[in-house]
Amino acid sequence: MNTLSYGLLGFLSNESMSGYDLMLKMNLFWHTRHSHIYPLLAKLEEDGYVEFTLVKQNGKPDKKVYTPTKLGIQAVKEWLEKVTPEPVNKDEMMLKTYCLHILGKDQAKKSIKEREEMYHNKFISLQKRMEDLKKQADGILNTTNSSYFGRFIILNKLLSDAKSGIEWCQWVYGLYDTDNIINIFEQSPFH
Repeated sequence: MNTLSYGLLGFLSNESMSGYDLMLKMNLFWHTRHSHIYPLLAKLEEDGYVEFTLVKQNGKPDKKVYTPTKLGIQAVKEWLEKVTPEPVNKDEMMLKTYCLHILGKDQAKKSIKEREEMYHNKFISLQKRMEDLKKQADGILNTTNSSYFGRFIILNKLLSDAKSGIEWCQWVYGLYDTDNIINIFEQSPFH
């Protein structure tokens, strides 16, 4: 099984879902498409890791709602116990940032400001998701065994990343104001 298959089983361990609902949940931190999910769900069903029930819909085809089997839950447990490799980082903005010296100062600052706005919008969106999660949990999360716990800690990680991105952009933007005045190496928060 591939990582996406384990991820689908993991999401289903919290609640039964359709393929479409799985895609929406997964896309919070793992970009995927229908064309990836549906063949995997069919394979997981064929191999005994999930089962589905058909839900009638008015004016639409019946919807398959998937639930993991005991075998599926066991597969997720075994996957969770394995060491996770370092993530693959593909960030086009970081590639562009490496080349900012090619742009004029104003255009470079504009590029950084756009990135900051992107992080800010993501932060606001994630805060809304956190509020939605809090409502779903009736404002109480007092155990790490809750199905809400994983979502809670993931949202906190994503919020932290977005906040860090905002702060980084502000720091870089400020460096352009000190250009040719001070030693920029001394402005690193990690020197």
